[in-house]
Amino acid sequence: MPNCDFFATAADHAPLLAWLFDENTCAVYEAYSPGEAPLRRFAGAAEVMREFEREGAYGRCHLRLHVNGSGPVPEPRRIDIIASEQAACGFRYRYTIEGWGLVPLQLYVPQMKKGQRQLDKSHTNHNSQKRAEAWADIRQGMNSPDAWDFRKVTAFSSRLNRQIRKRAVAKWGGCSILAGAWTEWENGTYFGGLGAIATAASRVVDLRNPA
Repeated sequence: MPNCDFFATAADHAPLLAWLFDENTCAVYEAYSPGEAPLRRFAGAAEVMREFEREGAYGRCHLRLHVNGSGPVPEPRRIDIIASEQAACGFRYRYTIEGWGLVPLQLYVPQMKKGQRQLDKSHTNHNSQKRAEAWADIRQGMNSPDAWDFRKVTAFSSRLNRQIRKRAVAKWGGCSILAGAWTEWENGTYFGGLGAIATAASRVVDLRNPA
């Protein structure tokens, strides 16, 4: 499962999403619908960017990308919330889409958590054919991995990862840090998953001045 972890802000996500829609090689869906609402396919980058401002978004937007011609067009699946949890979440059901060849893209922006500004890692990956086949008997209700062209999925996912990494101005291990996130780092924003800045800073590499 080739994955790409990266730190980014809304200012970083906007041009990446613009590239995604301009390339026009995949359909962009939300991973889960808001409570009791239809699951949406986004028509452009601006629609996705508005999701970060939606009530209940909590600084995140989770997408699933369907590469054109790679496999079955996903159909929304209803998820019924158990009665004991409906009051807490505020809805009775929601929708999701699933498919072995879908490419998840999880985007985060800075937000306040317990009085501290924090930025969590954004992330993308995809299933390999081997992994899909290994899990096919366990994950019932999904179409066969044989229905997917994993070469197309892998080719697109690799382009997406390259787009993310080429926009990085710094990195922490294998995790890319894009320009807006780098400014957040310099201003003291806590990076989720890296620990305190004081202890992690020595492991950050400035790609503009690697020396």
